[in-house]
Amino acid sequence: MANISFKTISLSNSTTTSAARLGELAFSTIPKIIETPAAMLYVRTGVVPDVTYDFIPDNVTRLLEIPLGSLVESMNNLENTESYANFARLSNPIYCPFHDTLVPLRAGGNGNLFSSVWTKSGRKELNIDRFKKLIQLVKPTMYETMFDGDTPFDQTTDKRFTKDRERSRKFLENSLEEQKNSTNIIIPLVGGYDKRHRELYLNEILRLIPKYEKNIFGVSFEGIHSYGPLTENLNIDTLKPLIEETRKKLNDYKNLLFTMPLLWRPDNVIRAVDLGFDLFSGAYVPYISDRFIILSFRYNDKMSSNITGPDYNINSKEYMNGKQSLLSNCECYCCKNYTQAYVYHLIQTKELLGRTLITIHNLYHYHAFFQAIRESIKANTWNEYRTMILEQYPIQEQK
Repeated sequence: MANISFKTISLSNSTTTSAARLGELAFSTIPKIIETPAAMLYVRTGVVPDVTYDFIPDNVTRLLEIPLGSLVESMNNLENTESYANFARLSNPIYCPFHDTLVPLRAGGNGNLFSSVWTKSGRKELNIDRFKKLIQLVKPTMYETMFDGDTPFDQTTDKRFTKDRERSRKFLENSLEEQKNSTNIIIPLVGGYDKRHRELYLNEILRLIPKYEKNIFGVSFEGIHSYGPLTENLNIDTLKPLIEETRKKLNDYKNLLFTMPLLWRPDNVIRAVDLGFDLFSGAYVPYISDRFIILSFRYNDKMSSNITGPDYNINSKEYMNGKQSLLSNCECYCCKNYTQAYVYHLIQTKELLGRTLITIHNLYHYHAFFQAIRESIKANTWNEYRTMILEQYPIQEQK
């Protein structure tokens, strides 16, 4: 595995009252430092949905988010290669979450000796040995360990929470003790919405960190949703007390990376940055692009738009004869070369190019948004910036 480091950057002139912070990810395999907060580039089985690597905008963060669930069925092929990166000819660092943000989980897929991931062909069980074998084959730059996390809101008993903690701790300890794969681990913090069980699990983690501090790279907030489309509308404010309490207890470990798997709508991104999150899933872009949604919110105060609203559906007859670009003054390849009418036509004729152009625009727009977030924190204008973004989202959406 590649050597990797993460450090937070102290801002002496900061007056923000939030936990928003800047960080730097450095990798031994690439010369460029990745600044955080940042969104990853969502990849399934080595391919960015609908776009070739040649057409990915230059401003996109080249940290690949490849869910382990999308690789389970490739294990036999991987055994004859040095690593998954070689197999798929990938040169960028890879982050492997245990579950796929886009794929909803079903209850009852976990046991004392295994946990399940969900793929297009159904449920796939991973016991500890098979999970370790998969990590050896993939060789991700950093990865999330196995966990239970089957704790739906208002549907979980105290007994189920206890099993969740015990199984997740057992899976984690086994990964930490594995000499070959014990570096750059992201710890899943489980316990659902139950404050007591989350505290109990966090206390167990705090006892492990001193022994394995060199192995633990970050933490991920898990067990609070079942992934899939519903996470787009998750109310981050309901998680604020749990997240703030966790961060308070981890305050001595300032260079731990914080992440959570969600479909990160821009207004929720703002709330999460406020809570100190560093790394965000990039699955929101393929999710909305697949529904022909065009991002159009103002991510800086210099933008002028031909669209009213934070996004719109290009698959609407009102754009049938649109002679403008998807978004005025946008510098992405699609907006500089094609009109709304042309993209609408491609969708109606079911041409793959339509979704490709939509994805190119949304990738450019979404990652430019994160660049603007970092710039506002550096310039000590975060409070004004967060207000500008939140004002563009209707109250009913924010709730």
